[in-house]
Amino acid sequence: MNLKTIKYKAYSHEREKVQAMRSLVLHGKGSSPEKVSWLWEPLKEFGNVEVPPFDYSVEEGLQLALRESFDLVAGHSRGGTIALLAGAKKGRPVIAVSPPTDRILQLEHLYNRRDLPGYKELYQYLSSIPVEVLRETSPVNHSSLLKDVLLIHGIRDEVVPAEHSKILCEKVREMGNRCTLLLLDMRHSPPAHLYSKIRQIIQDWIRELSA
Repeated sequence: MNLKTIKYKAYSHEREKVQAMRSLVLHGKGSSPEKVSWLWEPLKEFGNVEVPPFDYSVEEGLQLALRESFDLVAGHSRGGTIALLAGAKKGRPVIAVSPPTDRILQLEHLYNRRDLPGYKELYQYLSSIPVEVLRETSPVNHSSLLKDVLLIHGIRDEVVPAEHSKILCEKVREMGNRCTLLLLDMRHSPPAHLYSKIRQIIQDWIRELSA
C-alpha cells in the first residue's frame, strides 16, 4: 500500500499461542486508519497489522486488496464490503463491521432515504454503478466462498441496516461454513464505550478460530 499506511508488529505473548498472522484492515468512505483503531488494535495481539489509507470505490479497492498478502482481512462499512469480497476470493477469514453485503438492497435503502440529509450523495453514487456490477460486488453473492466470518452490526444502524449482516450470515451457514454474528446497541460506527467489548469479541473469535 502507499503513503501513510499504518503498520504494526505484534508485541504480545499471544504470538506464542496463535501462529503470527498478517492482517489487513480497511476503513470506510471518508474515514481514516486512525478512526478505526478500535478494529485494528485488537489484531496487534496476534501478528502484524497493515492499515492503509483506503478511500477507494469497492471495485478499485478490491483489486488493490487482492494484491496484498494477508492471513486475515477486516473492514468497517465500505471497507467491510471489500474485506468480505477479498476474503472470499482468497479463502481467508474475515471480520466485517457494519458492511453493506447486498449492494442492490443497499441501493433500495438509500433510495427510500434519499431526501434525508447525507443520503442523497450516497444514493446518487450507488445508483450510477451498473446493476450487474453491484450484483457482482455484493458479498452475499459470494457466500459459498466465505469459510470463517465474524460480523458485527449495530441494531440502530440507519446507514446500512443490520439486515445486511443477518442475511449474509444465514447464507454462509447454509453453505456449511462458519459465521458469527454479533448485534450491538450502536449506530453505524461503534461509540467509545463499546471499544473494549469489541476488542474482546474479536480476540475471542480469533482464539477460537485458531484452536
